Amino acid sequence: MGSVWVVDSNCFIHLGQKAEDGFIEDLTAVLQGRQLLITPGVEKEVATVALRRCDGRPNLLKALKTMLHSVPVDEDDVRALAQRIGESAAPQDVDLSLMVLADGLGAESSDVVLVSDDFKMTTTAERVNLRFETCPPSTFLQRLVADAPDTSRDARFRSLSRQVRAAEMKYAISRRSEYDVQRKLTWMVDSLLSSSHALEQDEEEEADRVERRQIADLTRVIRGYNIKPKRLEALGELPSICAPVSKLDAHLSTLRMEADERLSDAVETTSSLLTDVMEEVGMALAPLGEEQAEIAHRAMAGSLLRTESALGLMARMAGHHQHARRHLARALHLATLVDDVGSERKAMRRLGMLALQSGNDARALDLFTTAANQPATRDSDAVPSMVLAAIASSLVGDSSNAKAWVSKASVHLMQDPANGSSMLERVGKALLAIDRPELAIELFDEAMECAMMAKDDERYEALNTCMVQAELAIDDSERKNIPVLRRLLDGLTPTEQAPKR
Repeated sequence: MGSVWVVDSNCFIHLGQKAEDGFIEDLTAVLQGRQLLITPGVEKEVATVALRRCDGRPNLLKALKTMLHSVPVDEDDVRALAQRIGESAAPQDVDLSLMVLADGLGAESSDVVLVSDDFKMTTTAERVNLRFETCPPSTFLQRLVADAPDTSRDARFRSLSRQVRAAEMKYAISRRSEYDVQRKLTWMVDSLLSSSHALEQDEEEEADRVERRQIADLTRVIRGYNIKPKRLEALGELPSICAPVSKLDAHLSTLRMEADERLSDAVETTSSLLTDVMEEVGMALAPLGEEQAEIAHRAMAGSLLRTESALGLMARMAGHHQHARRHLARALHLATLVDDVGSERKAMRRLGMLALQSGNDARALDLFTTAANQPATRDSDAVPSMVLAAIASSLVGDSSNAKAWVSKASVHLMQDPANGSSMLERVGKALLAIDRPELAIELFDEAMECAMMAKDDERYEALNTCMVQAELAIDDSERKNIPVLRRLLDGLTPTEQAPKR
């Protein structure tokens, strides 16, 4: 039968903006006669939405008419749910009607999914134990194609899913001043990890699916999220065994002020807490079998990774490079247990920065190159690693490789100069933090070029301040590398809109 899908307005708005010719035929094929459920409120909200990239810009509701079923919801049920949630905390009426519909269906089926990127609906449903799951539209598209695999259709749906996910993340980040965007982004990633339809259904892969879901569920428990009682029960003793790990993230959230003022105390308390947690969890895991222990280790890996990274960065700040390298190497090892290539890339970049600070340019090149070659959810995620690989290549005298990395990075920077400026600024500040101002200043210069292209005057002025800071930090012995690096990095922004320095 597959999942019962209840779909909100935002999903249709995303489809209207991103879906291309052939989408209607593809959706008909993957639904295999099933219908998507909506409410009259959703119909009103998306009545004028058009499939903008499709020939003729057809009205979305008319194009999807045979695949949609609108279910009226009693107004009294909507009001009752609002009171149950608390009027001030309740979502809007249309969203409430979808939640009432999904909850009612959940009484009859264990596989009801409300499709929405409105994180408030997810947190509210968990808080009052409503009988459905939620997932963002990007995950919905990925699950649909897994139900009815076809090679060419798979590629189109996965491409559409990536475009929608990028839009979801961009919108979430734009609202970062209004709510905890990190929790929403974590939920979006977790929805992909816990997708029960992402894998084939033979016995071996079914076991892998269950394990992945349990890892995602246990990770959510460690982070303080609620999961359904049935899935919590399936984890057995693991939530209580892994509970001490949550102390690490709580400690890290308070670490910044301590690290600035009392670095040695911060290192000591963090290291001591990590030892206590690992000892306590290790004793509790010892009697368990290998499979359960592996689930626990993978679920805990993210928290341990962040703690080792913090210890590594503090050791670097204190000038203890060997200690820093040991912590950051452990962080890289832990990153391989987390189903997120971004963690591995970030861990390798930190080790590469440490190698640069220590003067080991060859090791820095190996680390940055490996990081740049890691697969990424978005191609642009690899840009910082590409830029650093180019710099390290230049430092070891490999100008050909350096130019190749600059060319690759430039393509992505020119596609989105505003985001490119932000990325180059972050890399520049990281280089400034390891006392390599002669490298940082050239990246700030290129970041300013991107800001000019994006017409972002505020960022341009902020980068001008960064340039001054880098200039003041450079001594005469470091200036010899600047002309070569300037000629190389000028290739990041190949434009004639503004003269180069």
